[in-house]
Amino acid sequence: MSKIVYLISFFTFAGFYAVLAILISWGLTDFTRYINVPLRLVTSFFMIYLITRCFSKKSFVGYNGFFLILFCFFWILYLFKIIWHYGTGLELNRQWYEYVFYALNFSFLPFITFFSINFNKYKNVILSAFLFSGFVMGLLSFYLYKDILVMGIGRISNIVYTDSDQSTLSPLALSYAGSLTISLCIYKFLYEGNSLSKIQLIYLFLNLVLSIIMFYLGASRGSVVALFLSILVLFYYGGFKIKLNFLTFGLLFFPLLIFGSIKMGSSVFSRTTNTLESDSIGVREKLWLDAWNEFLNYPFLGGRIEIGFYPHNFILEVLMATGFIGFILLFSIILKGIINLHRRTYYEIGYIWVLIVLSQGLVQYIFSGSIYLAILMFLPLGIAFSRSFQIFNKFHF
Repeated sequence: MSKIVYLISFFTFAGFYAVLAILISWGLTDFTRYINVPLRLVTSFFMIYLITRCFSKKSFVGYNGFFLILFCFFWILYLFKIIWHYGTGLELNRQWYEYVFYALNFSFLPFITFFSINFNKYKNVILSAFLFSGFVMGLLSFYLYKDILVMGIGRISNIVYTDSDQSTLSPLALSYAGSLTISLCIYKFLYEGNSLSKIQLIYLFLNLVLSIIMFYLGASRGSVVALFLSILVLFYYGGFKIKLNFLTFGLLFFPLLIFGSIKMGSSVFSRTTNTLESDSIGVREKLWLDAWNEFLNYPFLGGRIEIGFYPHNFILEVLMATGFIGFILLFSIILKGIINLHRRTYYEIGYIWVLIVLSQGLVQYIFSGSIYLAILMFLPLGIAFSRSFQIFNKFHF
């Protein structure tokens, strides 16, 4: 069971993109789905296996069961909209069954799986898998893109202007994987550093350096916000000693992070600054406006699930696709999940990393990605409603 939990967690995000990076480096860009789809089918099989082994009728007892029902109603509504698109012939960027498959693998099953398992038993397994997947992806990124790193091109996707034949991993995948792993490494250093061996500390340090390289290569503005929010979470929940160590660590780490981006020619911080200073409306902002107008036209149950493309903002996407009904269903779950994690973290500080993952996921899907791909949001939300949290709330609130 621990191995299955580890495997699912490893391929949740960074591990999956590590496989993609290998395929792209071999020139198999056009064949990635022939590997990715079977890989996702395997993870889906293991998630279903865990659910059948761990899911209990007791899960429906109390408010956790109520929010599980809300979660199911939301995805039933979304499935209805997919079928409606197919039946009416409305244009979609994917085949209708792809939306069902991705929603199951990236959103529905991760939530139900981590809702079902005993999180107290597997929390260290899950965290270790997250960290190691980031380490593997960081190693591959450094090996594959080390020449690009020192070219000073600003962002890995800009390599096409120098070498039009070179394919690379998505800058968003690199940047958010880097941001997430940086945050988890800082958590381990600050909150568990005293209990770690020298080898573990060396591993974390190497992981941190490799994650920063991914962060530089991806140069995503959203990942800067995700990293900043994670840092605020780490600082807020720490005691006096941790806050003091954090300030000492921050005085050294963050100037080096900015200095390194300048020396490497990464545009990760300059792109963020330029966005804040710009008064013009970009392509993404136009998508947001179109999504909002679609919601205004169909406010109750929403209109289309895509307007030529998903709007790169899950809040607007939910409003656009499922209206007020879907919005209330989903955001009731998100709000209660945050409250659950907040309460639990005050009693057991080791749960703070779940809040970090959720923070990363919320920011990422506000700036990019779609609701049916939002695994970094639904996985920690599943944990927030798991059986261990239900037992905790029974005795503490």
